[in-house]
Amino acid sequence: MTWIITSDQVNPPGDAAITYGITNAGGDFNLRSAGAVDYEIEWGDGAVENSTLNTLPHTYTAGDYTLGVYSDSVYRPFFNNVTADASQITSVTIGPGADLGTNLTNTWFGLSNMTSFVCSFDATSLVTSFSFTWFNCSSLASFQLIDTSSGTDFSGAWLNCDSLTNFPLIATSSGTNFSFTWRDCSSLTSFPANMFDTTGTLVSGAFDRTWFGCALTAQSIENILVSLDTNGASSITLGIDGGTNAAKTTWSTAAVTAYDNLIVKGWTITFNA
Repeated sequence: MTWIITSDQVNPPGDAAITYGITNAGGDFNLRSAGAVDYEIEWGDGAVENSTLNTLPHTYTAGDYTLGVYSDSVYRPFFNNVTADASQITSVTIGPGADLGTNLTNTWFGLSNMTSFVCSFDATSLVTSFSFTWFNCSSLASFQLIDTSSGTDFSGAWLNCDSLTNFPLIATSSGTNFSFTWRDCSSLTSFPANMFDTTGTLVSGAFDRTWFGCALTAQSIENILVSLDTNGASSITLGIDGGTNAAKTTWSTAAVTAYDNLIVKGWTITFNA
């Protein structure tokens, strides 16, 4: 259902907002979501609508626009690599109080021209699945700290975000799967210490090709290995090879010791020699 509303109905007090910046060449943009939704959209060209549709089209003349989405219930964006729409988005801002639900799988997959992602810290506090959420957001050069404390599945979350150079210390205390999470982040050099000291019960392939194709420094590899050793898990697959990741010949004594400890615990680790 969708209908046009009058200006005095715009932005009801207390409603949470998701804001998109888009560049449109002249033609359609489809606002995409998943699940049961009830929202208001300000299209940025003077038009305002209420809708319960998961795909809501709008036709623009060529230009840059700022879209505001307002909802007082769960509103889950879902662009899922639909290139015609995803490629128009240049920025995403999640406002305070936004309810994104628990599942962000594939939400912003394919936003290859997004250069800014800003999110109120608490907006993601209930999310359990971040699987492929920012997959192929290849123009995103930085990522802010958000609440990931409920996250269990991080598989492919930042896969192919090849403009990222560093990453914040996110909460992984509930995480069980990090396979492919930062794979092919080819500019990623800096990774924090202690991120995996405590996690959920890891699946056997929890770190399969997680950092394949990155550019991690020897210090970053030390940070990862020491944290995984501290974790205490056994018989897990880990990939820190490919790309320009620091070769084992350059690793610190602490990194080599952690590596040896993990091998004793039954880990399978691929690395650059």
